[in-house]
Amino acid sequence: MEQDPVHQVVLRALRASEVVVANPATIPKAIEKGEPIIVTLPLSDQAAINKLFEQSRERALALASKLLPCPISDTPILYLYDQIRLCMLFNLNGAAITFCGILVEYALKYTSYAKENPGAPNFNSSAWEGFEEITLVPAIVRARKAGLIDEKHEKSLRSFAKDLRNKYSHFNIQKITKDAVFEQVKQRDIETGEEKIVSLPASASPAFQIIAKDILDERKVMKVFEYADGVVRHLFANVV
Repeated sequence: MEQDPVHQVVLRALRASEVVVANPATIPKAIEKGEPIIVTLPLSDQAAINKLFEQSRERALALASKLLPCPISDTPILYLYDQIRLCMLFNLNGAAITFCGILVEYALKYTSYAKENPGAPNFNSSAWEGFEEITLVPAIVRARKAGLIDEKHEKSLRSFAKDLRNKYSHFNIQKITKDAVFEQVKQRDIETGEEKIVSLPASASPAFQIIAKDILDERKVMKVFEYADGVVRHLFANVV
């Protein structure tokens, strides 16, 4: 099995805004022809991780004050907020968005449970067991029946489930990057040296889709977190 060492993981995580995409068979030819391709030397695990933290520190510090505080003291909700915020600090925006979907679903189920079991002094694991079998859309329906959300909120949550949460949970990369286009891309023919500027849709290659997803995730993660946070605050305000 081909090795995939930690230093390669770090290099992919820290790739710059300019990325070269090429067929692996083309790279040796390009180097032979004098193309400006640099082969990175392997780093030890410690050196690679040090590099990752050094280059991520400034970004994390700039983001820290913008992260939303958890409005609820309940441990599971706090845990999910922490997972989202940690992912954002480490630039794992796709994971943060996925956790936002989990947070919305769990909050719907948790508050529905609380609404259906008013005044219960202790957590009833038997009553909760049935909620663990519910997926997001049935959880939305359950919350509506419990009076936690109105028609407007239900419509918004159904849209969130279809247009964002499901795509990320199932890693529907083509749907996520459907309208993404890379503009002003330099396309170079290694054999002839001819270069032209083109527009490339992300759908042209799975590699383009992954690069596009990273960019889209970074742009939307805060808005998704704000949406999930708004859902949590609304639901818990209506439990009492």
